[in-house]
Amino acid sequence: MKHTISRIIRILFKTIPYRVYMYFLWRKHKNSSYAAYYAAAMKRRTKLDPKTAIGGKWEFMGKHQVDLQKLNGLLPNHTLLDLGCGSLRGGLHFIPYLHSGNYTGIDISKEILDAGNIFLKEKQLEGKKPTLLLVKNLQFNELPGKTFDRMNAQSVLSHMPVEDIEELFANLHKVLKPTGVFIATFFEDDTYHPSAQMLNFHYPLQMLVDLGEKYGLNIIKIQDKGYKNRKQKVMKITWKDQTVTTS
Repeated sequence: MKHTISRIIRILFKTIPYRVYMYFLWRKHKNSSYAAYYAAAMKRRTKLDPKTAIGGKWEFMGKHQVDLQKLNGLLPNHTLLDLGCGSLRGGLHFIPYLHSGNYTGIDISKEILDAGNIFLKEKQLEGKKPTLLLVKNLQFNELPGKTFDRMNAQSVLSHMPVEDIEELFANLHKVLKPTGVFIATFFEDDTYHPSAQMLNFHYPLQMLVDLGEKYGLNIIKIQDKGYKNRKQKVMKITWKDQTVTTS
């Protein structure tokens, strides 16, 4: 009992200052772009811990991202764009699987990318020639003329307001090949709503389907058989002229 109480007290001492900081950070960026606010939030979270900054289950979720992509057709010769790659929780598993030069990761946070580069060197994966890029928005201007067979977004759209998801969908034609497949996770709910301090966003699936149709995209929810009871759901995004099957 004493051990449990002391553990709770330690957690509170760690989380309360963080939550207070995040509240004032949100207030500070209330009139800024959401990307600017989230980049500032990630800077703080990365300073605390570059692994937990992008979510828990570091090893499991890193490997699981590759397994899920493989179940949906990812091959070593495919090129992959990892949207919101963070500190390479998934990247450290994608890079060894893919052929040299076929992994590209992008993120809006310099600090989280710096942490990813450190982990990359620790795993001695520089020889696979991955590309890590700092981006300003979702217009993909940092990738002129470059297109990909696969895209991945683990716990990224779940932190994006609807206007940013629309910007993403409107610009996908620049980077996703006509036969490409985009696997992304999202928080599903009956209504669209943000969480406290707007760090998470919840969507009805149909809202995302309708938004995708506006830009020629076909969106379906797929089963994640390798991760039971996960909070986020998984969707498969392709161009509407492709034949899409559930998995």
